[in-house]
Amino acid sequence: MSDSVSGRDLFSALAAPLADCIDKLGNAEFYPRFYRMMRIVAAIDQYMVFEFSPSGEHVRCRLAHNAGNPELGVTLASAYVAGGYLNDPLLQQLSEQLVNQSIECSPAVVLEKRTLPAVYRHKFFNLPALDSKFAFVIADQDTRHLFYINFYGRESDHFPSAIQNTLEEVKPVISSLLLKHFREERQSAGLVNSLLQSGLSDREAQICELIKKGHTAKGIALSLCLAESTVVTYKKRAFQKLHVKRKSELAKFA
Repeated sequence: MSDSVSGRDLFSALAAPLADCIDKLGNAEFYPRFYRMMRIVAAIDQYMVFEFSPSGEHVRCRLAHNAGNPELGVTLASAYVAGGYLNDPLLQQLSEQLVNQSIECSPAVVLEKRTLPAVYRHKFFNLPALDSKFAFVIADQDTRHLFYINFYGRESDHFPSAIQNTLEEVKPVISSLLLKHFREERQSAGLVNSLLQSGLSDREAQICELIKKGHTAKGIALSLCLAESTVVTYKKRAFQKLHVKRKSELAKFA
């Protein structure tokens, strides 16, 4: 854990990276900032987050990142969603704990691959050369969807007690941050799709999305490397197409 710190120093070190993450909630730029923040906590070799509907019948991947091989991370996530999750003993244990105790976040569990069934272990641990994972489940109180969060380590005994304690310390921060990001991401996707279906160009929809989030024309210009006058032009054109006059009226397109 060469890059990690603990206690009061940990949260001091996380302050700026956390602010960077919050600044990009709901945006694709959130993910690299989140990985940078997590590197302060511990060396994570793979991140996986899966979302389950209240009935458990529908599952989708919300985050799949293998630090050494991004394509492999996507492949593993696809295999998990395609049915691998049905053989995941830890998922059922954590989900039942969450539901039965009516809590928003389950206790975290550290699982070592040697405790898993051979076929499951080979596909999801031996193939990507992973050894253990730190996992927990959180619930979205608005939708009742469950989010299964997994941080994997590559080396043997990668999550000793010191690292486990550090991850446990920041678990509430991680839970709140990811849940807020997924909510923003879902809302943004709904808004953008509706705007595109209403006849806006990709750039017009992008700028309307940022306006809806409260960004000013100047802030949008800096973010997208455009002239402020260009942003204003896109905004006027979009508002004319949508037949709206103010930001508050954009909400009906979500």
